[in-house]
Order: sequence, then structure tokens, then C-alpha cells
Amino acid sequence: MDPTREDMKPNDVAMILRPIIVEGEEWDGGFEVLIAGIGPITMPEDSIRELISMAMLVATTIPMMEEDVQLTEKIMIECAKLYGDADDVDIQNMIDGTENSLSFTINSKTVGGMQ
Repeated sequence: MDPTREDMKPNDVAMILRPIIVEGEEWDGGFEVLIAGIGPITMPEDSIRELISMAMLVATTIPMMEEDVQLTEKIMIECAKLYGDADDVDIQNMIDGTENSLSFTINSKTVGGMQ
């Protein structure tokens, strides 16, 4: 097992971007934003609710970026600093079907509570 791999674990809360795919048509870039959690929950309920709240706040930036070009540019600059270029993420294992998930946050961690 790859030691840098970050599988989903109990107490995890994740924002999922699910592509809206119409059979027989090329993907038009549309997607749904979902917030999911993995159980069993072993943390206090208030703590899980803080994580869910943070995921909801992050998800809210998507429609805001569609309306505010300056906000989008600011977020893109910070994203490049934290995560690099999306074109540099190695997705070959997902393409090959040898892995079902992907972690590209190896060099960046967010530490702390509500931001």
C-alpha cells in the first residue's frame, strides 16, 4: 500500500463533484456538488457538524465563482500555491482501474477548526 495514499476513513466529510453525464452525449462540464460522510462516527456530533459546515462553505464557493471573476482568479492563484497544476496530477491508476480513489494533497494539509 502506498504510504502517501489517503483513503476515506470514519469521520471523514468530503465534497464530491459528480459529473452530470447524458448517455450518448459528450460531457458538457456540468456537475452536481455533494457532501458525503463516512461512518461510523467516533467524534462528538458537534465536531462532525463543524466539518459538514466547512464542506458546505467550500461548496458554496462554486456558484459564487461563476458570478465573480475576481473571486475566481484569487482562488485559482491560491489553489496553484497549495496544490499545483491539475494537469500535473497523476490519474493513470484511475484510468487503468487499478485504484478507485485519488489523493493529491500530499504536500498540503489544512490544520485547524472553523476557518
